[in-house]
Amino acid sequence: MDNVKPWQIILIVLALCALAFSVVKFGYKPSIESQMADKMTLVDVQTGQLYTVDVSGRRTFMFPMRNPDTREIALVPVREIDGEWFILERYVSMMEQVTVPIDAVSDPEGPVEILDADPIRIK
Repeated sequence: MDNVKPWQIILIVLALCALAFSVVKFGYKPSIESQMADKMTLVDVQTGQLYTVDVSGRRTFMFPMRNPDTREIALVPVREIDGEWFILERYVSMMEQVTVPIDAVSDPEGPVEILDADPIRIK
């Protein structure tokens, strides 16, 4: 230890401080998995009924989805803004792929007419 210079001790202390800071800053933060959504809300564009689907597993989803009751391609993702429901922007162009009349959506970029505020869970 006689050959250790003062600047080397300072460098080791600074490295340990940087390591401690990194552990505190990034080690106690929630993981990315806990920040991701675990469910998605969908609307039947014909009836206006809301549905939720669990997206936390390893299943793959294609939109628009089939309505579990009618088996028609009618479900598109929506989000709530100030009490009104809107089709997600990236799925507006998929409205032409649904196989039912689009009765609940007068304007694809406007609010959707919701039948029931309590969504039905899709398994």
